[in-house]
Amino acid sequence: MLPKEICEEIHKYDEESFKVIEKNPWLIPATLAWITIPTAICLHGFWKNRQLKKQLKIEREKTKQLTLTNYHEHNLRH
Repeated sequence: MLPKEICEEIHKYDEESFKVIEKNPWLIPATLAWITIPTAICLHGFWKNRQLKKQLKIEREKTKQLTLTNYHEHNLRH
C-alpha cells in the first residue's frame, strides 16, 4: 500500500473504534482494568522475587561465614 492509502485505512479504523466507544462507554474502564490488573500482578511478583533473591543471597553468605567459622575452629583444636 502507498502511504496515502495507509493513512486512509488508519483513519477509517480510528473512526470505527470511536464509534464503538461512543456506543459502549463502559468499555474504557473495563479495558483499563483488563490491562491494569495483570500488570499489577506482574509487578508484585517481580518485586517479591527480587526480595526473595536478596534474602537468599544473605542466607548463602551467612552459611559461608558459618562454614568458615566452624572450619577455623576445628583446625585450631587439632
